[in-house]
Amino acid sequence: MTKEKLIEFVEVGDRQARKMNYPFYWETPDGKRLGNVYVARWYEKEFNCWLPFSTAPELIAEFRENLKDKSLDMNYNYNVDFIKRLKHEYEHVALLYSGGYDSHAILMDFINNNIQIDETVTHFSYETDGRINEEYRENSFPSLYKYSQHIDKQTFLYPHEDELIAHWSDEYAFFKRPQCGTIIEPMSSLQIENFYNGATPYDYGTPRYIDKKLDMNPHGCFIIGKDKPQLVYYKKRWYVTFLDSAMNDRGGLLNLIYYWAHPGNVKTLIKESRLFRSYVLENKNFDLEDTLSFFKFYDQDELNYVINRPDIANADVKLGKHDRYPVEKGSFLISDRWEVVFRYTQCMKKFLEIFPECRNGFVDFANQGKFAWFIDIDSLEFYTQQELIPNGFEDVTTVKHQGLDYDDLVEKGRFKGTKTRQESVDNRHIEEIKKLRDQDLANKMLNNFKGE
Repeated sequence: MTKEKLIEFVEVGDRQARKMNYPFYWETPDGKRLGNVYVARWYEKEFNCWLPFSTAPELIAEFRENLKDKSLDMNYNYNVDFIKRLKHEYEHVALLYSGGYDSHAILMDFINNNIQIDETVTHFSYETDGRINEEYRENSFPSLYKYSQHIDKQTFLYPHEDELIAHWSDEYAFFKRPQCGTIIEPMSSLQIENFYNGATPYDYGTPRYIDKKLDMNPHGCFIIGKDKPQLVYYKKRWYVTFLDSAMNDRGGLLNLIYYWAHPGNVKTLIKESRLFRSYVLENKNFDLEDTLSFFKFYDQDELNYVINRPDIANADVKLGKHDRYPVEKGSFLISDRWEVVFRYTQCMKKFLEIFPECRNGFVDFANQGKFAWFIDIDSLEFYTQQELIPNGFEDVTTVKHQGLDYDDLVEKGRFKGTKTRQESVDNRHIEEIKKLRDQDLANKMLNNFKGE
């Protein structure tokens, strides 16, 4: 039965990946495209094979075409050209906006160049996740208010915990997210696909806080900013890469555009990669003779200036990854939301039946990341993983993870869970505005809201 279930997920996943035009996916030997990391790992386990993390062929061709001139102007604003292209190619361009450093940088690229934004989409967490909602609220609302004249439509998505209960009531829930690279999916799974018609083949009903599901413009796109430069130093060459883990769990929408990992904006990614490398070489005790080293931004928000990310509103409430992880893991436990916890554990039981090697943790499972491609940031040569490292990293005597991780993390105060539930999307949005610590801004936003 389990093998038949796997084949069902593969068939459904392939249809969804093609329907939504996924730019990245795991690919089976017979060409099936999988957007869910757990289905891909299950397939590898069942059929004793290795699935590459692939980029859509048309995007690979465009990467090679855009880099064939081998030129890069460190003073040129490639972002503007890319935005203009998107506005020309798509009827509707929406930005997934959390107010964090990456999505805010994209917002400001539009605004600073007098280009109107068709829509921003801000996706909140569940009521129990009060600390995460504080981050989204305090980071996003001030800028959305300040630049509202530059945004044609602002959409706020508020999930209700009934939808979470419905999701985790299916013991195969981990395997049913249409596009997910997160390991391991937390209890407070954010399922943006549930808000949009056609974004998931598994319908859990209309979210409580909207009257009907939203339609995606068939000729539109969604921009997501999840792709800070991740560098690899291998055999004395520097590469920027795109890992499967960068897909996280909010990538299943139609025509999703990874802002910096799209071939149309690849030269911005390479520019930022060179800036990041310069910072590493100037500030890290790095041995250029090392065989293999990895560098990434992880929990260093104060270093966003290195790659020209602008300041964000209320940066002090933004959660670093080390702080976010226990919140995502434990908020429902702390708040005694056992109806959610119980269902999640039932799904985890099924997961561990398929992957018993994870019974003692997910470290090994999570460290099996794959690369969609590598770009030499000096020669601008483009490689797939199979082209650069067909047999893995070879002739390696030293491996170092010299990313800019903190050695000592300061433990921060934890949030208080809440069981408060709202009864409509309007009320929920008003409640979030009222919670702003800047009450002058809250009053202005409420006055605007009442006048709509």
